[in-house]
Amino acid sequence: MNRNILKAESGDFRLKPGSARFRLDLNGAFIRKTDLSYANLADANFSNADCTNVNFKGANFRNTNLTGTILIGADLTDAKNLTVEQLASAVLDATTKLPDYISYSDIQKEMA
Repeated sequence: MNRNILKAESGDFRLKPGSARFRLDLNGAFIRKTDLSYANLADANFSNADCTNVNFKGANFRNTNLTGTILIGADLTDAKNLTVEQLASAVLDATTKLPDYISYSDIQKEMA
């Protein structure tokens, strides 16, 4: 399926030609302390991105790739469609604020 891809490279955002739909690709991006509250991040790629202290409150994470994503200090409260599997593939610590429906013990079980 052709999709437009919004690719971040050194802070430059470009939209590649394709269909009317796009997918946010922030693979390896440095986006610390960014406010993405209530953003629609469905199908986005955040793999290996540094999202330290990012505000994701209420964001939609349907099918979002969080593999290797640094979520230390990130606020994920009220996040939608976020799964234990997604978080188990990311880097978190005790300062990461999780949504009410996911606990640190759930993530630890998934990683075992």
